[in-house]
Amino acid sequence: MKKKVLLSVLLLSLTFLWGCGVELTGKVSLNKDFSGTRTMACTFSSSDFLHHFDGTKEDLDQLIEDSCPKVLTYKKASRDGMYSYTFSLKFSSLKDYQEKTEELLHFAPKITYQYGDSPFVSGLIYKENFSSSDLMAWLYTALYEKKYIDDNSVSDLWDLKKTTISFLGKTYETKDKISIDEMKYAELSSIRIHTEPKEDGRLLRTIKFYIPQKTLDQNSGKIRSYFEGYETSWQSQTDGKILTASFSADTFSNLTEKTREILHSNSSFGTYKVTSKQGKPFQFQTDYEEFLDLTNFIQENGTVPVIYTFEDQTLLDEKIKEKDIKFSSDHTQKLSSYDIITVWNNKDDLRRKMSLIFDSSCNGVQLAKLKAAFRGTTISKVTLEGKQKKTLSFEQHGSVEECNKDLSSVFQGWSLKLKESSSLFRGTTVTLEDQISLSTESDPIPGTYTFVSIQPNQSVTVDATPDKQVQSSHSQNTVSRSAAALLKSDETVTNLCTYQLKSDQMKVIFQGKTASTFWSSALKWILPLALIIFFLIFIAWKQAFIVEKLNHGKEHLEQWIKKHKM
Repeated sequence: MKKKVLLSVLLLSLTFLWGCGVELTGKVSLNKDFSGTRTMACTFSSSDFLHHFDGTKEDLDQLIEDSCPKVLTYKKASRDGMYSYTFSLKFSSLKDYQEKTEELLHFAPKITYQYGDSPFVSGLIYKENFSSSDLMAWLYTALYEKKYIDDNSVSDLWDLKKTTISFLGKTYETKDKISIDEMKYAELSSIRIHTEPKEDGRLLRTIKFYIPQKTLDQNSGKIRSYFEGYETSWQSQTDGKILTASFSADTFSNLTEKTREILHSNSSFGTYKVTSKQGKPFQFQTDYEEFLDLTNFIQENGTVPVIYTFEDQTLLDEKIKEKDIKFSSDHTQKLSSYDIITVWNNKDDLRRKMSLIFDSSCNGVQLAKLKAAFRGTTISKVTLEGKQKKTLSFEQHGSVEECNKDLSSVFQGWSLKLKESSSLFRGTTVTLEDQISLSTESDPIPGTYTFVSIQPNQSVTVDATPDKQVQSSHSQNTVSRSAAALLKSDETVTNLCTYQLKSDQMKVIFQGKTASTFWSSALKWILPLALIIFFLIFIAWKQAFIVEKLNHGKEHLEQWIKKHKM
């Protein structure tokens, strides 16, 4: 607080200081973008210098060199016994000017600037809460602290003259703080901005200006000229007309760039970020941000009523001059059909090619995100072809476990399950369950599924469920070109099954059985040997019975022989 009081006293003293001896004149050269130069010129005679300054001319030069702020440059001149020091402040924008003047003032300057050259807002507002003498307070402070002036010099040292402002060929003049307000306004009822995504992925925007009849009577020609070169249309309404500007763009950034042109704004902009949802590559979320600058359409209260909508969302309905709008939108790309080819060799060698066909409703960024979603150690040869009707294709090569890991991360709900069981007599049975799940859409997506087995020692069965979603199926020996591309030159197809499916929520089950080769060959010698062993065991078990029978037979034979000899 004490510093502020001291500074106020110094500034007040400075006003009196410049009452006679040293003349201070200011000049501001300003452009529309608020770039320009501000100069403060101090002029005094040699007699005034000797009368008020307790030092030499060299002392003053050294003081200015040591004390001049870095944001200022200066030059000195003398002629006919008159001396002058001109200090210049160059700036590139309103922000730059504000920062540099704050460094000179040591308090936050308040600067109001607005320029309008539209049919609705025309003229200049330029106001400041400081004067040229305030910007030179640093010099008075340095003189006072070095004791080159004293309290007695305050009343007759300085003489504040004027500050002139040059803007677009017109000159304004003030002796104290700058305060220019010659803005004129023409009534504008409201502005409505609507954006609608189209089926081809482009964005269509309409900007409607609701113009009262009074404004049309005054500025009709200027309004038509202001929007010349843009696609516009007029519609009558009660007590006025609606001027509609319509345009489209492939991205939101390009859309907001066209909006900036129509609004004749330098600061309007728009950005967006697209992400595809994990496990749902055909579903996108887009985060939008748009900054609206309606300076050229505001009313005398500094705002204009604006309604801003996106699809069926009303995101803004208020009076604004500038506004930063952030929102999100979801989009789902619908699939038309699919074609899946699976080549089975064994659990460590599964090959696939998948083609997904759709009529594109995505923009270029969304399509790039879609393609990038298909990644993994087993996924390769990802392509996206076609103009409006597009086909996204990719291949998979790897083990069942690896392929399942990659594919389930791309498509939520998709899974590959492998079961193996072995029996001593029945051999090995391999069951592969392929749970297809492409989307979460309510409408089923038709497609084709082809299963190819190249295992020569397996008996194969293939089935698809649920049965009601299977349109047709057939087995064949002819391999399509796409399936042949997955085979090696020395491999032979042992089984090929093709299904025409009505849905993308299906399960295809493959079962391959391999007989026990050991027991198949072993049976060729085990069975005869078993019969021999059985016969020998039988003989050993019935040995006594057999001997008794043989002895009994021997006795009968001997009796028969004796009988016939006699």
